[in-house]
Order: sequence, then structure tokens, then C-alpha cells
Amino acid sequence: MTDSQQPTWLDAALANTLAGEPVQNISVNHPDIAMDDAYALQRELVTKLQDHGGWGDVYGYKAALTAEPAQQAMGINQPIIGVLFERAVFQADGATAITTDRPVLLETEVGFTLGKPITEPVTEHNVLDAVAYCSGLIELASPNLQQRPTSVDLISNNSASYGCVVGVSNRHPTDIDLDAVPVTLTRLASADEVLHIAAAGSVMAGQREALIWLINSTLAQGYALQPGHVLMTGSIGSMHAGKAGKYRADFGALGDLTFVLD
Repeated sequence: MTDSQQPTWLDAALANTLAGEPVQNISVNHPDIAMDDAYALQRELVTKLQDHGGWGDVYGYKAALTAEPAQQAMGINQPIIGVLFERAVFQADGATAITTDRPVLLETEVGFTLGKPITEPVTEHNVLDAVAYCSGLIELASPNLQQRPTSVDLISNNSASYGCVVGVSNRHPTDIDLDAVPVTLTRLASADEVLHIAAAGSVMAGQREALIWLINSTLAQGYALQPGHVLMTGSIGSMHAGKAGKYRADFGALGDLTFVLD
């Protein structure tokens, strides 16, 4: 991709993202784009969203494609990361309908909130030193692309990042057996529909390893990890189309949250 071509895609991607309209896949005109170049585009797009102001501050970072089958389908052997903004962070009060400006996918996840900055790579021995607490949340993911994506399409367009639904139950990860926490997502109706039941530790090699990977990968891409940032380690169980209705996510020792999609 040449310097003259890059701003064309970025400007169009920014305009479509702000309007909630699908973005053209970068691989359509640049089929040989490398993963490093895709991350460079992601950083540029994130900067443009920050400069625009309408999306608020950075809320945190997420891991995507954490399941091996998803990686194999994309022809890669590792997860990818994306940046979350405050604009689409919703509180789960069980009554106020959440309205999104694009189709979303629902994922149950664990979010780790930082209590202090992280500037150096972490290991299993110190990965939790900067974590203030963890909580269950729902990611509202949205690829927002015009065609079926490749891995570089997802990365360049911020890895399907859109928003999340957060609850109020917070625990320090050392206080519970986090990997053993059962997570259930149910669509509430006249006949409740259980969408999935999975253990929190089913993400990668467990929540601690997933968090290590996410922190170190986020730093490697030049992003800052600051107090208050939330780190989402990946989907627990399957993802589901965000149909209108009422949902309950039960995170065991992390509590539960109920939310309504418009």
C-alpha cells in the first residue's frame, strides 16, 4: 500500500465508521497487505476516532479470534486485538433499551480493570499486579465490513470493536477460581432460550494466559495501558446475533447482568 493510497481508505473508513455504515474491506484493493500494515492502519483509524471526539476516550482493549477454529478460518495462528471507546459502553440496568447504530454480535467476556499503568511486558508472576478488579460483561462486537472479512480486514477496521454492556459486580481475580466460573447467556422470553453455557477458563489457555497475551500484544502495538482501562480477554462460549429482546448473563461468582436490546 502506497502513502497516497492509505489516506483514501482511512478517510472512507472513518466516515463510514462514524455513520454506522459498512467499511470497504482493505483486502479488496490490497490483497497482499501484511498483518503489520493492517495494525498500522488500525492505529491510524483509532487516532482519527480519538481526534474526532465523538467516540469519547479509550475505554480499553479487547482480544478477538481467541478460539483456534476462528483463527484457522482466517488463516492465522494467533488472536488479534482492538480498541474500545467510551461511546458505546452501556450500563446493564435490565430496563433501559440499548440502541446500536449497526448490527452487533453478543459475546460473554471477563473484563479486567486496571488500577495502575502498565508500561512493560508482564509474566504469569506479575500479570495481576496492576489489576484492580475483574467483572463479567457483554461485548457488542461489530465487524462492520462490506464483505466477509479476512484477518487483515478485521485488524485494520479495529477488530470488530464497537462497545460493551457492563454490570456492577466486581471481584479481584485472586479472590475466586476465575477459570472455573460458569458463564451462561440466556435470551429471556415466554420460553427462555439458553444460548450457551461455558467455563470462563475456556478462553485460550485460561484467563491468566489470555490476559498476559492481551497486555503484551497491546503494548507491542504501541498502545498505552492506563488506570481505568478495561481489558477484555475474549469470548466465553459462542457469539450470537444481537436480536432485539431481553437477555441475562450469569457469571457465577462475578454476579449476573440483565440488559435489553432495541
